[in-house]
Amino acid sequence: MANTNVKKSIQNKIEFLGKEIETLQLELKKWEKIAADYEVNSESIDLILSIQLPEKAELKAKKVKL
Repeated sequence: MANTNVKKSIQNKIEFLGKEIETLQLELKKWEKIAADYEVNSESIDLILSIQLPEKAELKAKKVKL
């Protein structure tokens, strides 16, 4: 009986890790695409970020003053 439980536990772990690997591979592909897009459009992305980041910094500064 214990042998069956061990086998089932091992199989469950293998299945869990397989699913986690699939998820991580998808995440890797997503970030590789982001990196490739950034290489092609870095100036546009930097401009967008420079516009957005000061707004966020202002909000943080206001919160600190309160």
